[in-house]
Amino acid sequence: MKNIVKKLVLIVGLSILATAHAEEENDQKKYIYLSQCSNFGDGVSYFFQSCVNSNFSTIARELGGFYLSCTNFSKEVDSIFTSCVNSGFRDAARSLENNVWLPDCYNFDRTKLDYSFISCVNSNFSQIQREIGQRDN
Repeated sequence: MKNIVKKLVLIVGLSILATAHAEEENDQKKYIYLSQCSNFGDGVSYFFQSCVNSNFSTIARELGGFYLSCTNFSKEVDSIFTSCVNSGFRDAARSLENNVWLPDCYNFDRTKLDYSFISCVNSNFSQIQREIGQRDN
């Protein structure tokens, strides 16, 4: 009977240690939450610009480094804006030691953001979020 009690105590003790170790490993993972960005209306909405810049700011805080604030200055879609967004993704990829592939995002309509551009931007942010989540502290 004493042997059974000793074995149970040993099993319970090992289970507690294993659980504590697993929780410690989970605490070492970094989790960030990047927003999915939507555009409203023609041109580049303030909401979309704010969302993109907020995500880049979150990435910069997590990885270190400097990310530009991307602003669209006209009522049309400025190539300066889309270039800035792509530059931010290239900076993020470098900060992630190029462990993540982030394609350039292209916009072909000067009057509004293409669905393909918005989708590409959100896909890149999702890739960055996953890569940071897989890294250890």
